[in-house]
Amino acid sequence: MSLSKEVRIGLLVAVAGVILFTGFYFLKGASIFSSDKKYYCYYANVDGLQNSANVQINGLNVGHVLTTKLAGSRGVQVVITMDKSIEITEGTVADLASFDLLGTKLIKLIPGPGPGKMADGAEMQTAAEGGVVDNVSAQLTPRLQELKSTIISLDTTLSSVNNIVDTKNREALAAAIKNLNATSENMARLTAALSNESGEITSIIHNANSITGNLAKENDTVKHILSNVNTVTKQLADAPIQKTLTDLQHTTAQLQGIMDKINNSQGSLGLLINNKDMYNNLNSSLHSINSLVEDLQAHPKKYINVSVFGK
Repeated sequence: MSLSKEVRIGLLVAVAGVILFTGFYFLKGASIFSSDKKYYCYYANVDGLQNSANVQINGLNVGHVLTTKLAGSRGVQVVITMDKSIEITEGTVADLASFDLLGTKLIKLIPGPGPGKMADGAEMQTAAEGGVVDNVSAQLTPRLQELKSTIISLDTTLSSVNNIVDTKNREALAAAIKNLNATSENMARLTAALSNESGEITSIIHNANSITGNLAKENDTVKHILSNVNTVTKQLADAPIQKTLTDLQHTTAQLQGIMDKINNSQGSLGLLINNKDMYNNLNSSLHSINSLVEDLQAHPKKYINVSVFGK
């Protein structure tokens, strides 16, 4: 059985209509052949929330926005739909949040504590996050207030500085700056002089390093010398210096007594030293003894007569 041309055109138009209808709902995110659950949310301002916007739980897309419409005193009614296999606990909050920097909105479901499950067609609690502009404004407002306060403080400070820096103070400040410039020039000349003498300074430092190295090499010798010095010091500390000084004082006193006796003509030595006549007699006796000895040596027979036979 052949179909007429008009029937075939009619069937083609019907199929195209079905495909168009199905594609339209597919692009909206609606499911034609399954019964999804619906939940109702009310917001004071949806801030550009579009139909078919994503509904997420923990970052996973679980549904989409079905419709949005004004609801009088309650603000805007938003109907969200999701697959019937997804269970929503009681107390779940539908948070209206920003999806990107361009202001695209989505709904984030924050699971509630339960314990029961929300029925199809129930109303969810809602919350709304600030947009990008709101967040930036919230962060910039305190900074702007601080900047305003800083500008006011700076203006007050500049006014105080203008009051303090009068003509006399400005002259003093100019003089101080002039002295500072002179000091800088002197420092520059000193730096140049030190730069010219850098060779000698380097030589001095090298000599100092050499001396330090030699001292380090002779460290054992220095230690030995210090040990000997410590030994001598200990021996001196242990020596009976006080007893020696006492004996020396006693001996000095005895010598002083002897000298006093000699000076006072006491004793033979005192008489000999202080009596001139005794000295002369003694000298004369010694002279006679010398003469006798010389004569004895020259004429021994005169004084010694030896007889062999006892005659």
